[in-house]
Amino acid sequence: MGKLILEQKIFLIGQDRVGKTRLSTLFSQCELKDFKCIHLNSVDKSKNELIEESPRLVLVHINNVKKIEDLLDYMQENNSETPIILITYADRALSQSLIAKGVQYVIPPDHVNQISLMQCVLSALEHKRIENELRRRDEIQQAVNYAAEVFLSQLDWGARINDVLEHLGKSTRSDRAYIYKNETQEEHGLCAVLQAEWTTKGVHPLKEFLDANETDYRVFGFSRWLNVFRNGEMICGNVVDLPSEEQSHLLKMDVHTLVVVPIFADQILWGFIGFDHCSDEKNWSSAELDALKTAAKIIGAAVARQDAEMRLTHLATHDYLTNLPNRMLLEDRFELAVSRSERSGKKFGIVVIDLDKFKLVNDMYGHPFGDKVLVEVAWCLSEAVRSSDTCARVGGDEFTVLAEEIRNKKDLIRVMEKLTIALKKEILIDGKNVHITASMGASIYPNHGIEIEQLMKAADLALYQIKDTYSGYKIFIDEQYSLLNP
Repeated sequence: MGKLILEQKIFLIGQDRVGKTRLSTLFSQCELKDFKCIHLNSVDKSKNELIEESPRLVLVHINNVKKIEDLLDYMQENNSETPIILITYADRALSQSLIAKGVQYVIPPDHVNQISLMQCVLSALEHKRIENELRRRDEIQQAVNYAAEVFLSQLDWGARINDVLEHLGKSTRSDRAYIYKNETQEEHGLCAVLQAEWTTKGVHPLKEFLDANETDYRVFGFSRWLNVFRNGEMICGNVVDLPSEEQSHLLKMDVHTLVVVPIFADQILWGFIGFDHCSDEKNWSSAELDALKTAAKIIGAAVARQDAEMRLTHLATHDYLTNLPNRMLLEDRFELAVSRSERSGKKFGIVVIDLDKFKLVNDMYGHPFGDKVLVEVAWCLSEAVRSSDTCARVGGDEFTVLAEEIRNKKDLIRVMEKLTIALKKEILIDGKNVHITASMGASIYPNHGIEIEQLMKAADLALYQIKDTYSGYKIFIDEQYSLLNP
């Protein structure tokens, strides 16, 4: 609403008189409702006013070409969206040069009258409106293209999300741009959690508002938004036109006008992207809204692609049955453990676990039942190790534990004791109690090798020394090291 008054100001810069007529008087006689003419004599003093007041139109009556060009250069840099009408004597070449610098009309002083002035003002306003709309559309399209380049060409696009929001925010002349992700929480249910934001200078970021970092749709009265988003529609308009329960929350964050577009990933409502105008109100064009819808679709496609990549990576590095790390991921964790060991000087152990007589379980109850047993065993083993350790399934009934920060054999024995205790509990599956035991062999890095194959072989040798004799655990004996390299 404040913007409506500001937009109706017309700045008259330079001389007011054209012959015996005052330009300000001509304006008052024109049928231009709600327009107010403000006369500024000095070109230099008018520059600050141009920035602070944002006039709807600038009328310049100056004969000094250098001053005219200086003012036009300043306008191009600081206020390029305001139409300019120039009253001066200029030949065709000069007129073309001035028009190239942003002037809509060059009127000779002796051609100025009430009718010609009104026609030029109305025409300049309309031409500039169309020009600005086309330029903004192009700028938004460039920002959308930039978002597409970032989101669709890079898997790790999260590091550049703020940069993308800045491009989109500036191109839409927004004061704030942000992305929220929907998350289901035990305490609150479905919430929108702030992921990233950009704000223009002087505007408070959302992260400064406690309620805005995590928004429960029900608590803040935004359940309507959720229904709108689920229908694939956007929230757009002035805050004062929204329901009162939504207004109080948004006005507290200085929002006057906003556009909020849902983001879908694989047809699931992932979250939303929003744009706020805090200093004034804005009427969004259909071209701008279509561009922002496209931006939301691009983000949704990027999220879906990233999720797919993560699922594929997980499938490639984890056991399909137990969801434990597989041999590939174990080898990767081994390389990391080696690096940490070299930096800290601490050792780590490899424990090979083989379930005793597991074939009898499959023969007696069938393989589907045996698979359920393996899943329970995997859970028991993974619960028994520390979060810094890795428990992997490397074969049918074979598991491997990589235990880091081992100082000596006693530490490794304590690890195997915990694993043995974890397997002592009977497993209840489909109404049947199953008792599982395991044999374990272990080796220590770098005592028994520096390559994973050497350490696995050493642990296997220790395992088979007790396998089928009794269920227990054994660490590879250093004196047998020659067996690893015959």
